[in-house]
Amino acid sequence: MSWQASLNAAIRNLRAEEQNLERNLSRVRAAISALGGLSGKGAKRAAGATGSKGRRRLSAAGREAIAKAARKRWARWRAQKKG
Repeated sequence: MSWQASLNAAIRNLRAEEQNLERNLSRVRAAISALGGLSGKGAKRAAGATGSKGRRRLSAAGREAIAKAARKRWARWRAQKKG
């Protein structure tokens, strides 16, 4: 067998192995997705671990609304405490 034939055979073997790995990887991803859906965290989060999506972000208006409501609750609490 010539070196070119050996090289072509090696390339064919590598391509076949690549296809096998892709099939297995898709099965693993499907299993992770299914199990992620069962844990309550959602399949999207379990399967898409490419970036850290960690915490949710509040808009400035949302933060201000929460702060305003907290100030109102504290004011009511202080008023009840005094009188």
